Amino acid sequence: METAEVFADDFELNYNGSEKYLALLETIINDIGGNGNGYLDPGETSDLTAAIRNIGGANFTNLNTTIQSSDPYLTITDNAGYFGSLLIDSTKENTSDPYTVYASPSSPDGHPALCQLIATDGSFADTIDFTIIIGRIHYYVWNPDPTPGPGETMHSTLGSIGYTGNYGLTLPTSDLGYYSAVFVCVGIYANNYIIGASSAEATALVDYVNSGGRMYLEGGDVWYYDPLSQGGYDFGSLFGINATADGTSDAGPFAGQSGTFTTGMNFAYAGENSWMDHISPTGTGFLIFYDTDNAYDCGVANDAGTYRTVGTSFELGGLVDGSGVSTRAALLDSIMNFFGISLVGVEEVTKTHAGIMTLQPYPNPFRDRVEIQYTLPSNTQQVQFKIFDATGRLVRNLLLPTAYSLVPTVISWDGQDASGTQVASGIYFVQMQTENQRLVKKVILVE
Repeated sequence: METAEVFADDFELNYNGSEKYLALLETIINDIGGNGNGYLDPGETSDLTAAIRNIGGANFTNLNTTIQSSDPYLTITDNAGYFGSLLIDSTKENTSDPYTVYASPSSPDGHPALCQLIATDGSFADTIDFTIIIGRIHYYVWNPDPTPGPGETMHSTLGSIGYTGNYGLTLPTSDLGYYSAVFVCVGIYANNYIIGASSAEATALVDYVNSGGRMYLEGGDVWYYDPLSQGGYDFGSLFGINATADGTSDAGPFAGQSGTFTTGMNFAYAGENSWMDHISPTGTGFLIFYDTDNAYDCGVANDAGTYRTVGTSFELGGLVDGSGVSTRAALLDSIMNFFGISLVGVEEVTKTHAGIMTLQPYPNPFRDRVEIQYTLPSNTQQVQFKIFDATGRLVRNLLLPTAYSLVPTVISWDGQDASGTQVASGIYFVQMQTENQRLVKKVILVE
């Protein structure tokens, strides 16, 4: 169920008067004819209903509504919803006469489409603004940490590499479904926040994950000490984590683990450092970071099939950027890709029909030049190679050899844009497009 962001001007009116007044409580997406996830996704058509309450001093007897929007990504194909009678202090939803809306396939995920609901009944008329979110916003960073710098760094870094999201000191417990991923930063003792075992926050986070969400949680005591001694919620089983010790003040450096999305990463640490929990994988969890100086596990990822999580006992925002893939931007991008979340305008596509088309860049990361090995079906007549940056901006069209075959072929990119200017280090995407197939692979350009 999707609840719209409602901007109603009716709530401040005189409730004790004798006139008719309305409040729009929520709008609900019903996409059972689409993918059925309760959200209006790009390219999807959905029914939309409104829950309206009579907060005035007179009954409605013939209440009609229409909705409208000038948003370029939203098309309203059925704008009328009939409510009929609506008694004082009662609520009704137009389930028998829903509106129908369509989201453009080119809509960015998490795009807010501003709409208006126009209600009429005889001489009564009112217009109420509301917002439909198309798709899901990439992330929400909840940062209750009393020393908020690391969480702020996480939010700014995610934005700098092209993801769209929100940041807050409080958790929007009723609206987490708007977000593809939730990042939680509770801090390090003695500057830490405890998520209570019976708190609304813990309930909302667990429900979000169990509903297919993606969640990152970091904290020095959130895994072992807080659940054991401070009444904190125990997230261990949800995250595939077995918390083994309270730890000491010895965190870092941290090494990524071969065969995972942290392969080749190595970070020094400048974050808060006190009583850092030791955590190891269990069940479907797998190790992604290890403290090399002090020989303990400190980062675990979990693919439970229906949801994915990442948990650490250090602060990601306190990592020290190094070279190559050892940057916070590369790590956060890798976490988002593990979560299955795409950058704006670019989708990393790795699946194709066996034996038909392959795409493999190497070395990756690269400095001066990346070689791109590919195979194509022998009957391919048209193929294009394009380089995009992290925001989805086209950087370069690559020239192709004249012959296409099943034999592996290599072209290269020298890290320059169409004007011959060297591009900045960062994350880029190589796209290979034929008449009916597309492959996209991420490459990282380092200094």
